[in-house]
Amino acid sequence: MDLFMMRRKLLLLLFILFAPLSIFAQTVIIQGGRSSNTASPTSQSPVRGRLLADSRPFFVPHWYIRAQGGMAYDVGEAKFSQLLSPGLQLSAGYQFTELFGARLSMTGFWARNRYAYPEVKYQWNFIQPTLEGELNLTSLILGKQPDRRWRSYAFAGVGAAFTFNNEDAVNGSERYGVLFEKLWRGSRWHFAAKAGLGVDYRITDEISLNAEVNGTMLPDHFNSKKGKRDNRDWHFNALVGVKFSLGKSFGKTEPVYERVMDEGSKRAVPPVEKVRFIVNIQFIINQSIIRANQLDKLGRLAEYLRKHPNAYVRLTGYADRDTGTPTINQRLSRERSAAVSKWLQNEGIAESRIRRFAKGDTVQPFDLPEDNRVTVCFVYNPDEDDDGKSYPY
Repeated sequence: MDLFMMRRKLLLLLFILFAPLSIFAQTVIIQGGRSSNTASPTSQSPVRGRLLADSRPFFVPHWYIRAQGGMAYDVGEAKFSQLLSPGLQLSAGYQFTELFGARLSMTGFWARNRYAYPEVKYQWNFIQPTLEGELNLTSLILGKQPDRRWRSYAFAGVGAAFTFNNEDAVNGSERYGVLFEKLWRGSRWHFAAKAGLGVDYRITDEISLNAEVNGTMLPDHFNSKKGKRDNRDWHFNALVGVKFSLGKSFGKTEPVYERVMDEGSKRAVPPVEKVRFIVNIQFIINQSIIRANQLDKLGRLAEYLRKHPNAYVRLTGYADRDTGTPTINQRLSRERSAAVSKWLQNEGIAESRIRRFAKGDTVQPFDLPEDNRVTVCFVYNPDEDDDGKSYPY
């Protein structure tokens, strides 16, 4: 009897000692995610299964402004440091695509130069508006990625420099008898051709830091004196500043999940109607821009696709055969289907639910030429084969 009681006491003591360790071990296993019978919150979701398509960024056309300041340099007969002056630039532009944009820039403040003998140091003021085209070098070389933080670009354009306040050169010419062969008085306009390189670093969706170098070629009389062999005058800028995007420069599509049945309900999502339907988005000649009078039809299409997550849409672009060439029309039809696809993605429709095609002028679905300037949006049931054979368009 005493032996039996001793065994019971020993077992009780062992249980008291090892029970906390057992509880601790179970806690570690559960927290570490190694417990096979512990369900995660996502596995209890009634309508989400495995991920079919991840969220993807897409480019959004937008306006922007840049404000920059730095140093300017005018080529002349003096030490580099003697020809430096402050430089300012303000520009406003529009980014049409991820690769191409255009801007109107306003450069200027004041410039300086020197007449070698007898020595006359002088400066004058100028303002230079220039219309320029921009090319995104990063996307061109590394591939399109609209949410990339770094963006390098090249630009070139033409404009005019308005010069004024040239009293230093005028007074120096009169005081020292210096022969300024191309001296101008009052104010004057000069033709300007400008090019350069720059880089943006995106801090937020709307704000980017910026650095830029540019050079402007001007007529020889810009600095009042004659250059060797009547060479052109050159004005250079090294600038830093801030870029403000007026609106989002990119968006992201919604991720697509496999739809699974909720055990507590009869159906997970609304079914797709068996009756297919078609929406025609019309364009004007030689354009792929969506017009305001087509937005109502697109809005109804996007609303239907949002309400029916299992529906797909087939976008087929066309061009009329009576205008353009086959090559141009093929490109135009491709741009028209891409424009509708981008609009739907901006409205939250996942890219994985959109099928894009372009038939140029090889097929004319309508009798009137102007009706073939169109993107046909065909909504269909994804349970059927997407091989294009049974579709009218």
